[in-house]
Amino acid sequence: MFDSCIALAQSPSEARAVADALEAVARALREWDAEAWKKVQDRDETDNAGLFERLTLKVAPAAYDRKSRGHALRSAEASAAVLRVLWPDTGETTKEPRVLADVPN
Repeated sequence: MFDSCIALAQSPSEARAVADALEAVARALREWDAEAWKKVQDRDETDNAGLFERLTLKVAPAAYDRKSRGHALRSAEASAAVLRVLWPDTGETTKEPRVLADVPN
């Protein structure tokens, strides 16, 4: 699932935004409890406009199983790392991507 995110980037700024979202998903997989993941699953799919929200909705089922959670965490981190290698930061300034890494509303 996360590996396909690598193909999303069309520019360095898009690659950074996707990498930031993947790193935020990895952080959520490390830090969120079952109740936070339940809130993710309870959201209406149409409310998930951002990449982070869409990714957390897709990964939520894996968050309840230790083995699947670990695999998803490693995949998210590895995909973000690959994006940062393929699209290195050139020092250009861009708007910060909208990444919600805290417990969902």
